[in-house]
Amino acid sequence: MTLQDYKADVTTIFRRNTYRGFADWRQCGNLEYDLINYLDKAAKDLLKEYRDKDLFDLVCVSFVKWANTEKDDSNGETQNFVATAFELWDHIYERNQPEMPHEKMLDWFMKKMDGSLIDYMEEFILEYVMEHFREPDFQEKKLSFLRSRIALREAEAKEKSWRTHEAQRCREFVLQIYGEQKRPIDEIREYAKDLTSSSARELLAKIELEYGNHNECIAIYQDLVDKEDSSPWYESKYNQKLKSLYKDFGTQEQYEKQVEKLLFIEAGKDEILEEYKALVPADKWEQTRDCIFDALEEKKRYPLSWYSSEKCYDRLMAGVEHLSISSLEQYEGELCQRYPDRCLAMLVAHAESAVQQATQRKQYRALADCLRWMSRYPGDHDKAKELAAKY
Repeated sequence: MTLQDYKADVTTIFRRNTYRGFADWRQCGNLEYDLINYLDKAAKDLLKEYRDKDLFDLVCVSFVKWANTEKDDSNGETQNFVATAFELWDHIYERNQPEMPHEKMLDWFMKKMDGSLIDYMEEFILEYVMEHFREPDFQEKKLSFLRSRIALREAEAKEKSWRTHEAQRCREFVLQIYGEQKRPIDEIREYAKDLTSSSARELLAKIELEYGNHNECIAIYQDLVDKEDSSPWYESKYNQKLKSLYKDFGTQEQYEKQVEKLLFIEAGKDEILEEYKALVPADKWEQTRDCIFDALEEKKRYPLSWYSSEKCYDRLMAGVEHLSISSLEQYEGELCQRYPDRCLAMLVAHAESAVQQATQRKQYRALADCLRWMSRYPGDHDKAKELAAKY
């Protein structure tokens, strides 16, 4: 098949799965499936024939068509298609054949980031470029492009405020390249001083680590942790990283404190409990564990999976009572024989609540399911019948 034949097939796939240039959510799923399968099959044939340039052209044509097609891609079709495009570009990049060297690939990518594609598809191209083409000449070419793009986005930001974010992202890419080029650390720090986003600060921390500057790396992550701790959500990304750094650098005391801190951030996650347990002498574990559980319960937090794994059934029953009927369903096997009356009381309360809210057949069906659930308890058929008659 010639390249034109392949391109004609791609055009047919788009035409078949759109109506007047638009793909609704059903068509978009079919478009993604048909296009990805076709490109995968074409890639096997073209790579076998060393037609890397034809494959690159075919993927790029498909990428542009996808970008220019209006669609409902709410089920992740664009991400799936782009992942396939990246994978196929990677095959070509790694082979670096004379007919399709890195330079030609980069030239196409640069030309397509001229505003002719919808912005989020341009962002995908920029992401790919930044993860590849690390030869010295290409790095300088990328820097020149980024500086021009920053100036353009900052000028546009006067009327379109969201362009500021794009300019900041490009600045982060410049910082990334500076680190890859191993520029003097003072120059890198000077450039990074005005980059305040968490992603930029973490990037600088990674560069400091690559340069062997452990203290500076730790200091940046400590600042990121302070911001994370002030969040109303239980986030742990930077706390986890700081824990790993303390462990890697052999700072045992800070490492142990960070693990204990994470117990309260990631309550219920088995990995952190096991990591903390390994730090406590076996003869002191139960006392230490109960202190942790008490402190969590004071904050109205009930790590049921921990209670279960530690066989703390009194705590597990109390935690289930504080939470929901779905928790009882999850841990009923461990609780119904030990606390049948308390389990049944939860079911009765749930049934009473359900009947008060029931206005439709579906809700009454849920109530009936609850009564059948109750009837499974030994000796409690009468209670279920009593409530059924009452309702």
